[in-house]
Amino acid sequence: MSELKSLEEANACSAIRLTLKRQRGKAGDIFRLSPAPGVFVWGRLIKRASFFGLNADFNLVYIYNAVGPERPGPEVLVPSNLMFGPAVVNSLGFSRGYWEIIASEPLRTTDILAHHRFVEFKGTGSPDDYDLVDEAGTKLRANHSESDRFLSQSGFGNYNAIDGRLQGVLRARGSSPATTAG
Repeated sequence: MSELKSLEEANACSAIRLTLKRQRGKAGDIFRLSPAPGVFVWGRLIKRASFFGLNADFNLVYIYNAVGPERPGPEVLVPSNLMFGPAVVNSLGFSRGYWEIIASEPLRTTDILAHHRFVEFKGTGSPDDYDLVDEAGTKLRANHSESDRFLSQSGFGNYNAIDGRLQGVLRARGSSPATTAG
């Protein structure tokens, strides 16, 4: 994860609103989002449930390493092709039109990671001082060397948090519109 340098940077959002229609996501929905004009990334709502011990429903979404305006084939929308770890988010991406639902299909076992693990930082300021937790917030006895591609920070985000992570990935790849423009 990249370090934020200011509150303005934390609140900056380059996400593009794709629809004016208020949508309510449900498990199995395939959606696209746009972190920059002409750039489309694909995601899927995996489940709507209570997470980390709270008594409120949130969305668990996957963002795939699938970039393009046309819906990718099913062989691309698989857990082994995640751009970054599963994220727990509220519904603002759908209700505000930043995430456009394109289709909905029943989820198969092969569409879902066997385990969802999240990083819970201990608050010491060290990026290496953390526990791994499951969806309920229970600490796991798991190997901390697990690929960070399948990990996200415990807690809740929204479309803006996903946009920030996408911007970081695109910048690292040198494919961000800001880094490719003259």
